[in-house]
Amino acid sequence: MTLCLLLLLGGCGWTPLYADPATGPADKELAAIKVMPIPERFGQRLEWALRTSLNPSGVPTPERYRLRVTLQTVRQDLGVITQGIATRGRFDAYAQFSLDDSSSGKPLLQGNSHVAESFDIVANEYSSTVAEDDSRVRSVEELRRDLVSRLTVFMQRRAIEGPAATAPAAAPVPPPQPMAPARPSL
Repeated sequence: MTLCLLLLLGGCGWTPLYADPATGPADKELAAIKVMPIPERFGQRLEWALRTSLNPSGVPTPERYRLRVTLQTVRQDLGVITQGIATRGRFDAYAQFSLDDSSSGKPLLQGNSHVAESFDIVANEYSSTVAEDDSRVRSVEELRRDLVSRLTVFMQRRAIEGPAATAPAAAPVPPPQPMAPARPSL
């Protein structure tokens, strides 16, 4: 019975609800990205998350691109009470990334990303440590989503425009125009 339903659904053009046909051409290109090692524990988590997202099936794919990510992390104490004890903390992660052609080494896409996550600092040291680590996990997930989204859009454009397409150049910022002096109101 179930087999008959599956055959009927396949014949009527049924597609999965969450399938994204627009990413089809980009999927093969995303799987061909080799994520270069990122130092420190936070970087290792991001590296693993990116590898899993770019090639979810894990099928070996010939490398055509290299993704290099440089991270900088900052932890700050916020919400300091009068005794000098922090009650709130913030974890900031800054990522610079570059997608290079692996054969020529030519940079194809470069950019920056920033995430900020906050956490509670309580009297129980274990709870504070877990809260801070959770903010780092959330930061990895946000950075992963941002980088994968940017790479997907880039690869989709590249599939449409052809391999000669490169990242769109930033529009030059026009110089500021002098403002006319304000007239006094009467």
